[in-house]
Amino acid sequence: MNLLNIAKHLFHLAQTEYGFKNFTTTTSEIFTAERLFEVLKSFKDSYFNELYTYDTLEFEDEYDETTDEEVSDDEIDENDQFYLKNRFTLEEMENIIEWVDQHPNARFATISNRFRKIKHRNCITRFREYIENDGTRLEKLKQIKEFMFNEFYFNKTIEKEAVHDADLERYAIQKARELNWDEFKASKSFINTFKRENRISSRRYNKIVTRTKSNRNICSLNDAKKWVRSKRSLISNYSASEILNSDHCSFQQEYVPPRTLSFTGERTTEVAVKKKYKTTHSYTVQPVTSANGLLLEKFLLILQEKANTFGKRVQKDLIVPPNVVVKASKSGKSSDEKHDVFLNEALRPLVGKKFLLFLDSWKTQTDLTKFRAAFPNQDSQLLIFPEGST
Repeated sequence: MNLLNIAKHLFHLAQTEYGFKNFTTTTSEIFTAERLFEVLKSFKDSYFNELYTYDTLEFEDEYDETTDEEVSDDEIDENDQFYLKNRFTLEEMENIIEWVDQHPNARFATISNRFRKIKHRNCITRFREYIENDGTRLEKLKQIKEFMFNEFYFNKTIEKEAVHDADLERYAIQKARELNWDEFKASKSFINTFKRENRISSRRYNKIVTRTKSNRNICSLNDAKKWVRSKRSLISNYSASEILNSDHCSFQQEYVPPRTLSFTGERTTEVAVKKKYKTTHSYTVQPVTSANGLLLEKFLLILQEKANTFGKRVQKDLIVPPNVVVKASKSGKSSDEKHDVFLNEALRPLVGKKFLLFLDSWKTQTDLTKFRAAFPNQDSQLLIFPEGST
């Protein structure tokens, strides 16, 4: 076998296919040529001096039944579930089975070409068995762990209760019984794995808080849906531009992010501010929006002032844009007086005789007498969201 003749003919084939352009040879191209030369040398030095190729007509995307990568069924242990779990996820198995069911006449060569990880024929059968048995089991485990985490988060973060391994075990068994999995046992290793996956560990508490029960009613999702259904007939009488909503937005004069990078393990993490009182509620903005997604032109701004009013110097230097109603209060929050200002000075110039206003259940805003004093026309309506729904 003459390597020079092979190289000449290879050059001729490349020139015919891609044309002749004089480009600078790159390092990677030189490296590839050296590797190719070593391959050609191996042909010259070997006892095999003829290469045979076989051409055949076939459907598009179809391949010969036997491939170099195909593994004999005998080489795979029929009970080797370890192979499946480590090579394929449950989602992959389900996708493969779904495709096979959609193409019942597909040959194995076609399947293995589309899903390269499949190396033997009986994988399809094993996938079906796994999905039917272990797949259902994995789905139940997923639901159990989600329930455990939700219960842990609620009891630890919201209720501030002490939570222990026994509680995690109780959550798991409770959910397993709901799923009719009576054989399930929350073993110690299962609990430890769950804690490790969710970065949960046993810690000594260093602060005790008193649990106070709020008198505020809690509105369930079903209650909220019922309320919406009961008001649909009224809402339908108004266009999107006539349906309005307003709420208080609180801001601080000096904002400090709640977290900072610091040294791991330190007991106290401090951060400096200019004025500590400025990091709490400092001023309130009350804008008005419509159901068609527009922000109305005018809004109420309440600034924090010790005397509950602006001093003469502040009034002199204060710049008030025409679309802003500016008032002062000691706390920077709204009040009965400021709500009257909102209705008469901020809202009334923006609306006509017909509109529907939604407000939350803050007691000051629920007084229909104040609303009617500002808007006597009966086409102007006030709706208060149920307590606990916002």
